[in-house]
Amino acid sequence: MESKPYTQKIALLYGILLLAASVYAGPVTSPKPTTMPTNAAENSNANSSTTSPTSQPTSGSENDLTNLSLEDLMNVQVTSVSKKKESIAVAPAAVTVINQDEISRSGFSTIPDLLRLAPGVDVGRINSYTWAVGVRGLNAQFNDNLLVLQDGRSLYSPLNSGTYWDTVDYILADLDRIEVIRGPGGTLWGANAVNGVINIISKDSRDTQGWLLDSRASNDDSDLSVRYGGRASDDTTYRVYLKAKYNNELDDTSGDNAGDEWTALRGGFRIDKHPSTDDTFTLQGDVGDNRIRAPYDVPIMTPPFSQLTVDDRNDATGNLLGRWEHHFSDKSDFSLQMYYDYLGVNYLGAHYYQNTVDLDFHHRFQLGQRNEVTWGLGYRFMNNRIEADDLLSSSPPTRNDKLPSAFVQDTLTLQPERWFLTAGSKFEHNDYTGFEMEPSGRLLWTPNKQNSMWAAVSRAVVTPSRISDDARAVAGFAPISTGGGATTVAELELIGNNNIQSEELTAYELGYRLEPRKDVSIDLAIFHNNYNKLESQAIGPPILGSQIVLPLNWDNAIAGDTYGGEISATVRVTDNWRIASSYSLLQTTFWTTTSSPSDATAALADEGSAPQNQAQIHSYLDITRNLQFNASVFYVGDVNRFNIPGYISTDLNLGWKPRESMECSIGVTNLFDNHHPEFGVEGGQGVASETPRTFYARMSYQF
Repeated sequence: MESKPYTQKIALLYGILLLAASVYAGPVTSPKPTTMPTNAAENSNANSSTTSPTSQPTSGSENDLTNLSLEDLMNVQVTSVSKKKESIAVAPAAVTVINQDEISRSGFSTIPDLLRLAPGVDVGRINSYTWAVGVRGLNAQFNDNLLVLQDGRSLYSPLNSGTYWDTVDYILADLDRIEVIRGPGGTLWGANAVNGVINIISKDSRDTQGWLLDSRASNDDSDLSVRYGGRASDDTTYRVYLKAKYNNELDDTSGDNAGDEWTALRGGFRIDKHPSTDDTFTLQGDVGDNRIRAPYDVPIMTPPFSQLTVDDRNDATGNLLGRWEHHFSDKSDFSLQMYYDYLGVNYLGAHYYQNTVDLDFHHRFQLGQRNEVTWGLGYRFMNNRIEADDLLSSSPPTRNDKLPSAFVQDTLTLQPERWFLTAGSKFEHNDYTGFEMEPSGRLLWTPNKQNSMWAAVSRAVVTPSRISDDARAVAGFAPISTGGGATTVAELELIGNNNIQSEELTAYELGYRLEPRKDVSIDLAIFHNNYNKLESQAIGPPILGSQIVLPLNWDNAIAGDTYGGEISATVRVTDNWRIASSYSLLQTTFWTTTSSPSDATAALADEGSAPQNQAQIHSYLDITRNLQFNASVFYVGDVNRFNIPGYISTDLNLGWKPRESMECSIGVTNLFDNHHPEFGVEGGQGVASETPRTFYARMSYQF
């Protein structure tokens, strides 16, 4: 059950904060006419036509957000909601931008940990190298309902239908922002963009010129990064980088050493060519290698039927991406992108290899005076292979999956500068479930510059993974009775089902943003999600042979409802002090559509996979022009699936900039708690560790 004293205290503190913000804000002043936003191509800052809602600052201001007013921060541009630039203040979705200033001030050293800064995002560290990241419930180590992108490249793996977070890394100083969409994004991004979309966006190479040396050391992790940016010609810039990372082994839940240390090496490049104000060409690529000492509970046939084994696991990645963006006019632009991606994962004798080629095109144009149309075509070819061992196999071992797709979306101006209706759908054909359609409709009302409201209805789907479609995996061994008091050992085996269907979501959302005055902003989003055909495993009749097998057959036997919301508030107390806070509520109910006890267990696991309450508050104080003090408090409620109690984490850091080219910081995370668990393991995918109190120091030097 949720910890009521914690919940009541957090709710009381948050209520006091909002009340103080309201009192401080005073009455809403008479609104001024709303300025309509630009929708130029991502490489353009020109104003667009009046068929789409509010204006944004130029791209130059986006890279330095430290001293912007709250009004300017609300007008920062996002691209993940509609595949075009638009102000966050009028984006018809629950979207949060984690900007470079917040990345630097947070003290976090990994991309999964940075996602804790977004309301409604549940981040649970499992061990030294693994996280569970979810949005609005249904969290899991391999989360099939969350689509993660890096510079427009999908990080989805069909093996477990999720993301290997240990392969997602970058020099954090070279990230421009992380856009987090809470809610479905399938109309533009396709399958698995169900509960949310995360888009990690790096800076243009012209913004990362010169040398950068960045280092961090702590009792938990350490890293060293080197980057050089240069100019090949007047219109062409580039950067190359190398990053080495080491994570210490953590303690497990019993206090013993978990033996889960992690070493990673990553390098890459980016080239940007701007031959004119209308064109941008980008070529970028990365390679990475992870060496992990990964402890696993391996199933064995004798009591206690599992044995702790430490495996030297290796994950390798590589990618190459090219993109051309062209701006015809303020009313029309297009983007053409192609990438190749490689993923190799080896553990416990099994090997998985994945090669992906993806082609994507989208085009925006004006149709008449009131319609802005965005449409696109895509094609993805994915070759993936499972080299079997005693615990994992598949039939066939190699698959060549194809994913052709198309989408169309129209934004209709119902009333200029006031009412806008956006409707569209994604159309895909995959080799698991065939044709899928993911429509949505979004209504936006901007009565004045200080207020905007939006509502949305969407459908999204999760396609099956290889594990659930055509793989066989040993889940464990257990004694069973054979009659007359005799027992034998049976093998529990997950058996793929190539008739399994896509999981389905119908989502209803409502949002409201207001800026009572220039130093206060409030953002509210509420939702109701209805799920059908969620995956589960039903125990079938025993299969007799040399070894008795109890099959766990994949099916679509779970349905459910979730509802809740997120509210965030930002107050600029003075020119040098800003406070940001948020509270997230999640209520879940899941049930089985069969009488299978294992399906009922899976429904309870889905119901308790994410905390009911989360809250956070951040204080960003500039003591002097060169000295910063940052403080954060996070509250995360119980994760009932793994019997993990709620916790409060307090983070503090002090940043000093002795000269323009140098930054130093010292800090601590989890100050008042020596260590705590955040999530559990599932399906034998490792051993859970506890997140420790961490003292760290960081230095960055540019020249």
